[in-house]
Amino acid sequence: MPGRILSLFRNLFRERAVEQALDDELRSSVEVLTEEKVKQGLSQSAARREALMELGGVEQVKEEVRAARAGRILEDFARDVRFAFRTLAKSPGFTAVVVLTLALGIGANTAIFSVVNAVLLRPLPFAAPDRLMSVVSMRRGNVPDNASYPDFADWRAQNQVFSEMAAYTTDNFTLTGQGEALHIQGADVSADLFSLLGVKPILGRAFLPTEDKLPTANGAFAIVLSHRLWRERFHADPGLVGRTIEIDNRDFTVVGVAPPDFQFPIQGEPVDFWMTMAINFVSAPGEPSMVEQRGAHYLDVIARLKPGVPRAEAQAEMSTIVSRLNKQYAGNAPRGVEVLPEIDRVAGPARPALVILLAAVGCVLLIACANVANLMLARGASRQKEMAVRAALGAGRGRMIRQMLTESVLLAMLGGVLGAGLGLWGISALIRLLPVDIPRLAGVRVDSAVFLFAALVSMLTGIVFGLAPAAQASRLAFVESLKESGRGLSEGLYRSRGRGLLVVADVAVAAVLLVGAGLLINSFLRLQRVDPGFNPQHVLTFKMDLPYVRYSGLSQTQFFERAIDRLGHLPGVLSASAVLPLPLDGDDVGTFLAIEGRPVAEANPLRAGYTWVEPGYFSTVGIPLMKGRDFTAADDLATTPVVVINQTLARQFFPSQDPIGKRIKPGISNGYKASPMREVVGVVGDVRQYGLASVPGPEVYVPLGQSPLGSMNFVVRTAVDPLTMVGAIRQEMGEMDKNLPFYGVKTFNQYLGEGFAQPRFLTLLLGLFAALALALAAIGLYGLVSYSASRRTHEIGIRLALGAEKRDVLRLVVGQGFKLTLMGAVIGAAGALALTRFLSGLLYGVRPTDLPTFLAVMLILMAVALVASYIPARRATKVDPMVALRYE
Repeated sequence: MPGRILSLFRNLFRERAVEQALDDELRSSVEVLTEEKVKQGLSQSAARREALMELGGVEQVKEEVRAARAGRILEDFARDVRFAFRTLAKSPGFTAVVVLTLALGIGANTAIFSVVNAVLLRPLPFAAPDRLMSVVSMRRGNVPDNASYPDFADWRAQNQVFSEMAAYTTDNFTLTGQGEALHIQGADVSADLFSLLGVKPILGRAFLPTEDKLPTANGAFAIVLSHRLWRERFHADPGLVGRTIEIDNRDFTVVGVAPPDFQFPIQGEPVDFWMTMAINFVSAPGEPSMVEQRGAHYLDVIARLKPGVPRAEAQAEMSTIVSRLNKQYAGNAPRGVEVLPEIDRVAGPARPALVILLAAVGCVLLIACANVANLMLARGASRQKEMAVRAALGAGRGRMIRQMLTESVLLAMLGGVLGAGLGLWGISALIRLLPVDIPRLAGVRVDSAVFLFAALVSMLTGIVFGLAPAAQASRLAFVESLKESGRGLSEGLYRSRGRGLLVVADVAVAAVLLVGAGLLINSFLRLQRVDPGFNPQHVLTFKMDLPYVRYSGLSQTQFFERAIDRLGHLPGVLSASAVLPLPLDGDDVGTFLAIEGRPVAEANPLRAGYTWVEPGYFSTVGIPLMKGRDFTAADDLATTPVVVINQTLARQFFPSQDPIGKRIKPGISNGYKASPMREVVGVVGDVRQYGLASVPGPEVYVPLGQSPLGSMNFVVRTAVDPLTMVGAIRQEMGEMDKNLPFYGVKTFNQYLGEGFAQPRFLTLLLGLFAALALALAAIGLYGLVSYSASRRTHEIGIRLALGAEKRDVLRLVVGQGFKLTLMGAVIGAAGALALTRFLSGLLYGVRPTDLPTFLAVMLILMAVALVASYIPARRATKVDPMVALRYE
């Protein structure tokens, strides 16, 4: 074996010498021939070119030598890999522990990265997605809001930075005339949306500009179907284009079918069709249409930047336009505007949680690398003689580093293969845990980017944890190795400190993750104890939409009144009512308020949430009536307009006054030609209308009889399990109108559970990663203390022989573990103080610097250090002094 190594080096040096000689010969010959040809009348460049052509044989020999050297390098690499396999096969326990440790870290990283890649990193599936911008209207307080159609029209007409601009909104509809009525979701879009996105239907065409305001030639509205709806409801009929279908009892002409993978807007629940804004130009006689009301903010806006126009320039121009509109229409509340990449609108809400998880799982991998590096360092100590022999035979530092790195990279690649398998399983588990409202979850898959990520992580991991052992091996000297393999009292100072620093780093990273997990757990527990303002037990909810063509005005109110009456008489039902929006549903219906006798500055208008309710709603869901009365069936359009307010509104707008009998005017005029002044007839308790973590704001409740609406959520309180009543309720509603879809069936407890979905997901995963990091750190600490104790057997024997008590040995060994843990805990606490501020937006009722959480983490780390150090310490106390003195 040593002879083969020396022969290999001699051949390599010989090949390099031959190549250098050929280089010198070629250079000299070229100069001589060039001079001769210049004398023959050729130019310098032509003479040199011909000289090189004549001497091509020498260059060919040089290339052959270079190829032979490259082949030798490949042969050496293959030999290193075979040797690494044989070496690792001789230590199956060590190999299995390292591969499994790395597989856990790489697998977790692969699973999280697949989600991050699909949601945050993958470009939007549209033409030139980097130039797609979301133009967001901002209301007072820099709060994102929707735009009105007149604002959108002015933005589109006055800007010079966008090549195209489109508006859209989504709503619920009922597909009829195709068997059983089907609830579907549709989008009202401006006609140029498809061209803006660079998408062409696979059948038919996109919208024509004239269809933005007018129906098609046959009087129906133009519609493009999603591929899913076309396939599932219309059996992929290619002859559907040009035919008329019925939605909400209106006629729509199918002009196209979208591609299978097209989805817009990108959201948790995909839409089923797209229609133009023409339907918004229709209104009841004497009432302005939606597109005429500058105060009706219901549209989202997307635009495409012109080539070469930066986002900052677009932001400046749009701000100028909005400022000009604020002055032109001074009667409206002033607005702001923000131009941001469309990908930020789509994935922005999910970004903080996913980035935190990716950072956390990266920390777990770092701890795994540190543990493996410690194992490799310990294993390297047992290979001192091997490395000394290599050095004595002429192996240089580079050659030994290459061999050690080959072993570490091989281990990492094996861990990467196993980790990729664990990642595949982890992806499916993650998708089940993720909240359903995270966009682009359907695109989570194992693609080339995920495999490339796993391969790169594996390669980098192998290099990271292999550098320290490789450096240790390359620094060994022959004499030093002989000294350390003898009867030394302890191992070399460099390796001991190196392994100790790795354990300190383990504990520090684990401390950061534990603090983060502790803060989230504390926040989640506090969130679970929040009073939502109502009693969710035994309450069933479902939704029904009334087509405007068949139900309008008074008929809408009459239908809901009859439905509530029938539901209230079902066996097992205690009470029933209806509401819109449903608490915790995420819908934000707001309006501006005017209070009688109290002028309000136009620049600082009063604002409140707006909720439609039927009589009996407050008692059905358990919202306490604090003052006054509930609505009754007599509160209709023929009587005095009334309103019920919540405690927050009463406290803010009527301090130290009785609000009953006061008059306020919400800005929504539905049911009246103009918004009426309404008399306050009741005050109810506050409800967490927009989420459990939200602070209740001012809220007004109006009776449906005085503000008719065709879409409501039914709430039914039952004496039995609410889900057992679904069949009877569905039958009852079907008897009233079989062409109305019955959908969105959930209990209030399910709504509460969905409100916990994202914090539960983040808390669960970060807690899991923190626990894994703690376990890995404990294993690393145990391994170091155990190894150190075994290397100090001779020293411990001398101590015991000189009269030391077992408790002294116990204190000595445990103290080493405590010292390292304390150092790591202090460093980790300092790191947590700097990093947990990124969690502040995800916490409820807990500060990022919560002292009890930090103290609890310190206690946990100390307890783990005690357990991890006590076991090897107790084993060390059982050493026989006579045996220890002979230990080598």
